[in-house]
Amino acid sequence: MTSVLALSGSLRAQSFNTRMLHALPSLAPDGLMVNVFNVADLPLYNQDDDADVLPDSAARLRAAVAAADGVVIATPEYNHSFSAVAKNFIDWASRPFAAGPLLKKPVMLIAAGPGPSGGAHALEATGTLMTLLGCPIVASVGVASAHEKINDEGRIIDENLAQDLRAGLAGFLKK
Repeated sequence: MTSVLALSGSLRAQSFNTRMLHALPSLAPDGLMVNVFNVADLPLYNQDDDADVLPDSAARLRAAVAAADGVVIATPEYNHSFSAVAKNFIDWASRPFAAGPLLKKPVMLIAAGPGPSGGAHALEATGTLMTLLGCPIVASVGVASAHEKINDEGRIIDENLAQDLRAGLAGFLKK
């Protein structure tokens, strides 16, 4: 069984990106398990805290990333880039320098928002960073007008989006 860890770059209670991640297990192909990891209690990255004894949430994050075969990152677009929340968990998971568990992991990127761009800038910026970290990108899914494609219960109601997410998840089985 291939497992992927899903991380949201939003802390908002009704985040489109977080709801998107919670919908992924029902869209995953046979042989793929999706686990959503909550980063709400992850402290801001501080190299002084990156020592032999890590903050508990940072240690749990690194262990979960290390155990996963791949990672899904869903982030809103803020100021034409990804969120500070996403940058923070990427920083924790990509350290220690040149040896972090995120390095070289296959990654699927999602950016969802209510606007027409589908998070294009967030996808580009996150993709650039993942490439720098040696992470092959198995899929990149921008979700414009997300409020019309996922309902309040977190179910994908747009078949084209559901198909894009299924295809993205299937990419993990090809690696």
